[in-house]
This record gives sequence, C-alpha cells and structure tokens, in this order.
Amino acid sequence: MRTSPFIITSILAVFGSMSSLCIAQKDSLEPLKDNQSPQTIDEVWGDYDPTVEPLETQVYKEWVEDGVVIRAVRYCIGTFKGKKSWMGGFYAFPEGGGNLPALVQIHGGGGAASKKACIENAKRGYATFSMNWREDDRYVTGENLPAEAQTDWGAVEGKQVAESRGIEPNNEKRYDSVPSARNSGYFLRTLAARRALTFLEQQPEVDGKNMGVDGHSMGGVITLQTAAIDSRVKASAPSCAPPLLLDGSLLARTAQPEGYVDKMDRAMLFMSPSNDFHGVVEAVEWINEKMPSKDFRIARSEHVNHKHSASAMAAKEIWFDSHLKGGVKFPAQPSLDVELDGEDGLPKVRVKVDESIAVERVDVFFTRDAKYSEYATNRTRFWHFADSAKVGDEYETSLDLFDLKEPLWVFANVHYVVPESMLTKPSKTFVVTTRLSMISSEQLKEAGLKADGKMTAVIETFEEGWEKEWIVSGNKWETWKLNDARVQIPNAGKLVLEMKSDEENQLSVDIGKYRGVFPIKGGSELQRIEIYPFDLMHKETKAKLLNFKDLVRPGVSFSTSRSQPAPVFEKLMFEEVPLAEFMSKRPFQLGEVDKVDGKTMLTFDAADKVVGRIDAKSNTVKISKEAKESEYKVGLQVHSYSEVSYFLNGEFTQFSTKLVSGYQASVTCEVHVDGKKVYDSGKFGGKSKPIDIDIDITGAQELRLVVTEGGNGWGGDWIMWANAGCE
Repeated sequence: MRTSPFIITSILAVFGSMSSLCIAQKDSLEPLKDNQSPQTIDEVWGDYDPTVEPLETQVYKEWVEDGVVIRAVRYCIGTFKGKKSWMGGFYAFPEGGGNLPALVQIHGGGGAASKKACIENAKRGYATFSMNWREDDRYVTGENLPAEAQTDWGAVEGKQVAESRGIEPNNEKRYDSVPSARNSGYFLRTLAARRALTFLEQQPEVDGKNMGVDGHSMGGVITLQTAAIDSRVKASAPSCAPPLLLDGSLLARTAQPEGYVDKMDRAMLFMSPSNDFHGVVEAVEWINEKMPSKDFRIARSEHVNHKHSASAMAAKEIWFDSHLKGGVKFPAQPSLDVELDGEDGLPKVRVKVDESIAVERVDVFFTRDAKYSEYATNRTRFWHFADSAKVGDEYETSLDLFDLKEPLWVFANVHYVVPESMLTKPSKTFVVTTRLSMISSEQLKEAGLKADGKMTAVIETFEEGWEKEWIVSGNKWETWKLNDARVQIPNAGKLVLEMKSDEENQLSVDIGKYRGVFPIKGGSELQRIEIYPFDLMHKETKAKLLNFKDLVRPGVSFSTSRSQPAPVFEKLMFEEVPLAEFMSKRPFQLGEVDKVDGKTMLTFDAADKVVGRIDAKSNTVKISKEAKESEYKVGLQVHSYSEVSYFLNGEFTQFSTKLVSGYQASVTCEVHVDGKKVYDSGKFGGKSKPIDIDIDITGAQELRLVVTEGGNGWGGDWIMWANAGCE
C-alpha cells in the first residue's frame, strides 16, 4: 500500500478553501407548492436535477492497495434548511484504468462504506463509490481518517435513526412542515445516491454512460428508488428489497418503493432470498408484475434469510458485466407454468429456459407456508424440492401436496454454467429464477387436485438429493423441515438422529434458540443420538426447553468439528415417549430458584418457554421520566411480540410485578394463567406510569406473560416486567 501525500495535501488545500466559502445558500429543493403535501413521486422530486449544484469534492486520503487506487472522499449532497449536507465514502478504481464502467455501492442497515467491495469491483474492472450514509464510525476509524471526512447530514437526517423514519414533520430534522416524502430518510439517501452518480460521471477514469447501482437491504431500497428516478442508471441489483406497505397511504405512494414502481423501466436484477425478512418474495413478485421494464431478472437463494448463495452472487457480477461492459450474454428470463388439470391429480410444473447458454440443472421449489408478509413465516418458510426432468424443450416435474387448505407458491432456479469470466468468488453456476407462481387454496380445491394428508414422524431420510432442502456449509447442516405440515411433533417425545462416524466427534444441535452438545462415538456401527427437549438450553436465558411442541416455527441445525471428517447421517425423526417417563424427566425450574424475602423471582433462565425478542442482560429499556419516578428493580426486559412462560407446579398463590414502559413503546401487556387471560393492560407505553399487578395463582400450573404491539408497528416496543415474582 502506498499513499500520495502531495496529491492529498494539494486537493485538500484547493477544496478546503472552496468549502470555507460555503456560506448558507439557496436550498437544493424548491419549496412545496402552496405548502401542500406531495401526492405523487413526480411532485416529490419536482424539477430537481442532481447535476446542477457543484459537488465541492474533498479528498482526505489516497493510497494504492493491491493494484487498486483508493480515495476517502466527501462530496456535497446539497443544501437543506440553509445548511450543507455531506456524504463520505470510498472511491476506488484499478490503477491505470480508464473509460471504466462504474457502480454506486450502498450498504444496508447496520453497515458502513465498504473498502472491500470497492477493491473487489476494481479487480473486475469497475470504478466504485461506496456511500457511508449511516455516518458509521468504522469508515473513519478503519482507515485513520480525520473526523472531517465523515458524512454529515447537517440540518436534516438521513442516518438510520428514529428521526429519519416516516414522513411526518415531528422533529427538528424534518425538511417540510407538512407530511412529506421529503421528510423521509429514504428520500434523502436516494438523493445522495443520485449525487454519487454525478460524482462518478465527473471522474476522468469513468465512462458516465455505463453506470449502475448495487445495494443491500436498506441499501436495496435506495437502489430501487435511485434506479427508478435517475435515467443515468443503466443497470441495478437491489438485494433483499423491497418491503412494501400496499395500504394506499401517502407514505406508501410517495416514500416507499411501491410509489416508484411505474418508473422502474431499466434493467434490474432482484437478489431475492427465499426466506428474506425484508424483501419478501411476494413483494418482489408484486414489483415484477407492476414495473414497466421487462428487462429484469431474479436471482433467488433458497432457504436463506438476508444473504446469498455463490450462484446468486455470480449472477450479479455477470449481470453488471453484460449491461455495463458488454461482450457477456445474460440469459433471458425463464418462464414457469403450473398446470392444475393433470390426469394424475397432481400439479404439474413446466419451466422454459434460454438454452443459448449451457444449463446445468433446473431446481423447482414450492412452499405451503404461503402467508402474506408475516414476519416470522417469511424467515421460517419450508420450501420443498422437486426434481425436474428435460422433456422436449421444457423441464417438467409434479408436486405432491399434503392438503389443499393452504396456498401453493412455486419458483424454479435455473442454474447456468458460468462462462469464462472473472468472479469475485468461484462458482460453477449462476442462477436465474422464474417469477413466483402464487396459487390460492380455492384454486387448488376447484381443480380437484389430490392431497395425501399423510403425517410422518420422520423428518429426513438423507436419501439422494436431501441437501436440496437443507443449507449445507462445511460441517454445518440447517433446515426448516420441522415446519413441514407433514411432520408430527409428539406431545411427549424425543428427537432421534441416526448416523455413522468413523471418528469420535461432538454434535452441536440447535433447534430454534435452544442448543445442546452430544458426543459422537467413532466406529462403523450405526449409532442413535437421542435428544430430549430438556437436553437443550436457551442460548440467551439458559432456560431448558420443556417440550418440542412449545417451539414456534423453529429451524434445526447440526454441526460438528471441522477438524474431523463429517458423519454420515441416516435418519432424523421424532419418537413418542410414555407420558409418565417424559414427565419424570421434566425439570421444575422455578423450584430451583432462590427466594428473595419469601418471593421466587422470575428470571429468563428459569422460564419454561421464551418467544420473541428479549434482553437477558437487562440493559436495553430506556425508561421515560415518568417511569423513573417509581422505584423498582430490574426485571424481565422484553420486546413485542414476546411470551415468557413458567411451569408453576401448583406451588404458588400470588404473582406480582410492576409494569414499566420504555420511552418509545406502544404495547399491550397480558397475563395468562392456565391458558386463561386474567389481565390486560390496554394500550401501554411511552409516558405511561408504571402499573402494579397482583394476581391470585393458587394451585395454577402455568403462568404466561405476553406483550403484543400496540397497533402502530413493533419498532422500539421494549417494556419491563419489573420485580416479577411468585409467592
């Protein structure tokens, strides 16, 4: 690595003198007409032109690393409320490069400007600007940059904080005095990305006619909006986006990706994991249906949430090369058709592909967990695999259905052989995904399809092709197969894994948020690892699991030591256990808790079941001024939606707690005893005063503490069950 101090000093001197002249100027945005809320995307942006205002670029450091020129730069986003806003980030290009295609790289929530992404792109022949829109300190500290190099949003707020959410004029950082998309952090970030395009096209080594945008998660939303509104974007690859409201509100129409859909008329590759929590597959399908451009593709990684397979990442790189470099062909969008009138009573899937590039295989996946935009279900959907065969010029397969009660969603991943090209990470194939076929349960019933309804205790037989329904990474195996409607979880039972292992090892088992470690014997004989729920301990609270049926849509994963050969799995199944035997093994966790002044204090590690977000370290809840006026000890800190349950064993007579709200919360708190709701707080949170709760639990077997969101979303919904205990 080498730096160029003379160049840096000179550039800073020039631009430092320029920036010293930056006194309050005319704002970058025109005032709203009659101070009325913009009703459309066109009204939001008006006549704004991101190329008009000077960038006033500042370079704080320049160096060469592995043949790549890297600069830490900052440019003026614009002037808002009389004060300038600045964007910091990395700019990089291959040393000696010219006439280069260029990318704006946009990090997601929790991220920062990425030097790594810039270097990887440069090695593939791209110039890249990586935005540091969150003002993340890692950008400055990682390269020992001066504080002045940092992003500074000035009088408005584009960071990932509460003040940038929504469109209401509810804090001093809002730009407009009425509800307006220009108050939204996403609008400001999109504007900053458009200015990044201006920065790139002004660089002497960049070909301004071949520019793209690449963003992940929140950055994926910015990517979608930038590509839709700025005609200089030739190709884009939004990752794990978009989330959609689809409620017709002003927020949805003017400040969310759905409002931009009519302007999505350029090439887009949707990086869309099948189980993503943010850019759910049904939202991507909605966008694909509505957008005017037909030059879009999908690269879907099956079974995973918020990340991508090597084949999907390869697709992104080939996508940009085909549009911004030329000379590389990207296959046409494959089509998928589901026929419901087959003679055998089974849905038949037909996939038509572009065979101008060699096809390695076509994998068909379908799910019955097709519930629209349910946060937990999105991440935990189980996608069945159906192997396809080439018939004429199409690939075909049939689907076995358990029932006709739930919708059927189907997609196919077409794996093409990677052409000779330079990829950041090696991959034998790149994937192009069909659109999602979404068939309602009513359609399934009307077609008179067959459903076998067969339940099974066997989760996996590990026969040929089993990995298609698992995520396999080295010596780790993960699946959502416990959520298959066919799998019958016993009321009293154990999980059994049959395997062979040449050498001794340890098996780590994760089911939901619970974990256990079990010894593996070496040798050629088949061995059984029997896992009772009590053998598993919550990774945060240290509470033991009491029943597999208590788990809510869990994943299951196995892992062994990487230094040892992987075992050969034979069968994974549930086995029923006689109830008396099962209950004799079940622990009474509250019975092991020390009493304080005769009261058994409730803790997470003594809970029998924990669902949802918690803070076992008790340092999350920010208490309002009103709550601070009341005395209490730290208790159970939870977030909506949450459930914390305790097995009482009939040994207590009274439950008491003080309900304390975090300052942003808006929730409803409930107490359930033996399945019956005995207390409901009503809407509680924010400035609500603490509430004392005393409930008779004489002879009760179960106590359940529930927190639900208060009707305005779950953000910031932390509360505390303070001084919670039983006597």
